Amino acid sequence: MSNAELLVTPAEKRWDFSRDAVTHGRLVAWGSELGVATALVAPLADIPWEAGAGAGVICTGAAVLYEHARGSWRRVMVARASAWLATTGWLSYTLAEGPTLLKMAFGGAIWATGAAVNIGMDKWGEETRAAEKELDRRLEQGSEIKAAQDGWAKLLYDICGIEGAVADPVIDRWISGAGYTVKITLPAHMNIDALRGYEAPLAGALHLPKGGGVSFNAGGPNTPRNVVFIAVTEKNMMSGAIPYPKLTPTTINKPVGFGVVGNGAEAGLNLKDEGFIAIGAQGSGKTALMKTLGLGLVRCVDAIVIDLDTSAKMSAVFVNPYLRHGIGRPLIDWPATTEDECRVAIQAAKNAIAARKTEYADLLEDEDVDNLPARPDIPAIHIRVDETKSMPDDVLAGIDFIIEEGRSVNVRVSNTGLRATREYITGTMDELTPGRIGLRTNNSSELQMLFPDTGAPDMAIFTDPGTVTYMSTTKGPFQPTPAKAYATMAEAFPEGSDDYKRMQTLFMDAARELSDIRPDMDPVTAKAMGLAWSQRWARIIPNLRGDAHGNVTADRMHESVWELYQSWEKPVPYDLLLGRAADDDGHTLSAPANGAAAEIPRLSETMLTDDELDRLAAQEAAIELAKTSAKPKTDDDLAIELFTSMGRPAKPSEIYPLMVKAGYEKSERTFRDLTAKLGLQDKLVRRHDGTYAAAECDEVPNGGRVPGSEDDPDGRGDAPHE
Repeated sequence: MSNAELLVTPAEKRWDFSRDAVTHGRLVAWGSELGVATALVAPLADIPWEAGAGAGVICTGAAVLYEHARGSWRRVMVARASAWLATTGWLSYTLAEGPTLLKMAFGGAIWATGAAVNIGMDKWGEETRAAEKELDRRLEQGSEIKAAQDGWAKLLYDICGIEGAVADPVIDRWISGAGYTVKITLPAHMNIDALRGYEAPLAGALHLPKGGGVSFNAGGPNTPRNVVFIAVTEKNMMSGAIPYPKLTPTTINKPVGFGVVGNGAEAGLNLKDEGFIAIGAQGSGKTALMKTLGLGLVRCVDAIVIDLDTSAKMSAVFVNPYLRHGIGRPLIDWPATTEDECRVAIQAAKNAIAARKTEYADLLEDEDVDNLPARPDIPAIHIRVDETKSMPDDVLAGIDFIIEEGRSVNVRVSNTGLRATREYITGTMDELTPGRIGLRTNNSSELQMLFPDTGAPDMAIFTDPGTVTYMSTTKGPFQPTPAKAYATMAEAFPEGSDDYKRMQTLFMDAARELSDIRPDMDPVTAKAMGLAWSQRWARIIPNLRGDAHGNVTADRMHESVWELYQSWEKPVPYDLLLGRAADDDGHTLSAPANGAAAEIPRLSETMLTDDELDRLAAQEAAIELAKTSAKPKTDDDLAIELFTSMGRPAKPSEIYPLMVKAGYEKSERTFRDLTAKLGLQDKLVRRHDGTYAAAECDEVPNGGRVPGSEDDPDGRGDAPHE
């Protein structure tokens, strides 16, 4: 029997006279009391007073013996006996002296007082019993807590060799239901370092499944050094896929979310103040992770994103909606996919850092800040480098310079690599990059190098694609924390599901929804970058949509992009931009300070005349009518109406975005075919310059009509129509 059970005896537990104590025996005793009290009228029946007194004493004695047998406290028995004997004494006196109205009233008051005492004791007993139950519950809970504390102390001693650890009695259960956090106070001479490396043994001792696990956190700056928070994930939170959340605009001044941790909170890194290093083996999902992080960055209204991506995989999904389908504008502001383009981007970033440090010095002084603020008119610049080892040495040297010098003016760099060795990650990247993301590796030593001061995370958590561990040495979490990255590809979800359908068009939807909120480069930085920035798309499009030699043809891009590309002057060559060109005397030639820009325009009302605004209003009305009509317009009718709304001959590339806005989801090639078909039907008139205009009449009978099977009495044949 425990000490807690010895604190309260059985008799003490039954002193309260609560509801469960109202037994048949007590009801008889109370009835006897009432019967004796009603003997007020006994003199009318000539009953001697000795009989009443004797009956009262007998009833009182029986009640006291019954209470004693029930184990009631002495105070209860005294209270009961006093109430009943008072009534008996009054009754005896009345019988001896003869009843009067005054004696009857006094006797009634005595009886009422006794009844009130008994009723009050019953009510008091209910409250006392509730308090007793709460006491029992706390004693039981205390026993459980003591057992849990003893269990954690024994576990840490058996597994980690730590003697004297004390677990906090309050366990923080996660809202997600996936696990809990327990606060451990280690002996005063120890800290979190004493637990590092014991994640897997502790997970095994706790019988946690794969995908679950144990992680440690030292807490915030006000937490004592010998206090450690142990997060225990009891379920495999890494299975399945988590769809990317809504494409709501945000700011780089907040952490950029990329997944979910076990307790249901969003995993994120503060990419305004720090870059990150992501390490993972081939097939571990680095490119998918970079797409997810890229979506977080392009949702920021105050961040310019530059990608150094010679594989052209990381950036493609962000620029193809524009290049292939003419939707919005490229979400990645500068995708550098060749070595020379990477060199130009690095050189431009160096110039931007120098210009920002001098041109914005007064701003820093006026606002009394050390680092340049990030806002839409002065956006932060985040450079992402995919597969660092693939970069030339001079590009790597430039990246190191940017990491060292760009921090105060919001130019940050993030890197990915197959390994965490110096062959893949330079010393500067390792020492000056606070954010770390570890994916599945073929050897735990790679993660040990990525997280050198905290120990490699348990490899058993990497059970499913998208599983990562992340930390930040400056912003937290300060220990490797398991997380599940958001999925952005349809293949991660069951075919036909809502998430599958949404992921199929996720990046197209991003181009539609986020193009308007993407910031322009601030004039100071754009001027410092010069033609490297302003002519970047004239250099990039051949790299992205051309052949191996950069030859570009119209069939690999949207018409509007092709027309815009043709309107640009030839960009300054790489040799001139990079200072590799020389004149006949061998003197290095410098790139011109000014030249024709090759920017993708952003349409705004300030660029439009009143007539153009009227036409836009008519187009919007036609689009809204097409969306809300009970009987939707056909694609043919909608195209004709939009060509008509232009008020002039127009190219299909001008009408196609309006068709898409109205819900037309077919490819641009199909829209060209639709336009050509309408021309053959004389619903549109094609001009020699490739533009179309709506015909004056709706249809010319048999004029230019596309032949159908009804024109051949023998059915459709293999021979072409004459």
